[in-house]
Amino acid sequence: MTHFSRRHMLSILGASVAAPAIVRAQDTGPIKIGGMLPLSGGASIEGRQIIQGLQFAVEEWNAKGGVLGRKIELVMEDDESNSTKGVTAVRRLIERDKVPFIIGTYASAVAAAASKVSAEYKVPMLSGGSTGALVTDQNTPGDPWFFRSWPDSNGQGEDTAKAIVQLFKKTKVAIIHDNTNYGLTLAEQVTKVVTGVGGSIVSKDSYNAGEQDFSSMLTKLRTIRPEAVYIGGWAGDGANIVRQAAEVGLRTQFVGSGSMISDDFIKLAGPACEGFAVATLFEASTPNPVGKAFAERFRPRFNQDANTFSSLGYDSTTIALEAMRRVGKPDGLEIQKMLKSGMKDWQIVQGPAGTTAAFDAKGSVNFPMFIAVIRNGKRMLNAAG
Repeated sequence: MTHFSRRHMLSILGASVAAPAIVRAQDTGPIKIGGMLPLSGGASIEGRQIIQGLQFAVEEWNAKGGVLGRKIELVMEDDESNSTKGVTAVRRLIERDKVPFIIGTYASAVAAAASKVSAEYKVPMLSGGSTGALVTDQNTPGDPWFFRSWPDSNGQGEDTAKAIVQLFKKTKVAIIHDNTNYGLTLAEQVTKVVTGVGGSIVSKDSYNAGEQDFSSMLTKLRTIRPEAVYIGGWAGDGANIVRQAAEVGLRTQFVGSGSMISDDFIKLAGPACEGFAVATLFEASTPNPVGKAFAERFRPRFNQDANTFSSLGYDSTTIALEAMRRVGKPDGLEIQKMLKSGMKDWQIVQGPAGTTAAFDAKGSVNFPMFIAVIRNGKRMLNAAG
């Protein structure tokens, strides 16, 4: 038989008496939510803008009293666009911080690896910018754990490719893409759609994300004389390509992937980006009244216009917070159930007027994208996709 000292017994009894008070304190303390983005490394340009949307959403909810009578605390992890670090970050957010959901991440390969872990823990992830179709494709249809409140890379590629041929009237198209899943998926989709609507692919070149010198590739393209060049990859690489194209004398209609929609892209590319076109989910000049109101609130807070990156971070965060409010507790499983079918009335800032968080069976929201063209250093909405 095990014997306990009187002091030991009193300490056990004291702990048991104190426990309810501790639980009550925890129930009224802040609710931690998880965020995971590339805040350093190759995609940090995008990550730094996306995090503004997360922060702004939390600030607005906290200003109104938080959720369930408790303040929201955003706990961020930097995955550096690295899958191993992303998996570690997810485990840390779930095991250490006990978050009921995670907003993350931007690089699709990282999102694919990390979301498998979050699904094992029954903690939903809402995209922090990933558009790669592979992430939602790996969801079990009807039971997704990774959610994206905008079209995947297939939808993005389709709208952009149609614009090249039908809006800009360019039929001889060259493709330049990085070797990430994002770039490869976009290149495949653009090839399929361009050829399907009467255009042709005259060349296709790939590069590794982070490359600096594209002069040989672009000089070769100059001899082919494509009517349009589609670039699928990250913003920094796209800006280098556009700037170096001007240096080698390649004059054509450049069209880029959704990562190239930021003011940072315009600054990096300089005057060479005049006329550059890109599919966009959101612009401050959006005709969506919910999005326009968001843009009007965002500008004085950050002293800059909201863009697609800040809007997608904002949408993912507000959708998750509202789902948690509706279920009445910070419970990952219950939040996932709500996200699957209970958010169809929640209007989002991205997309055309009336767009809602109506997730499909794979966890994606589908709507036509806008096409924006850079004029005098500013993105101007040209037409709907």
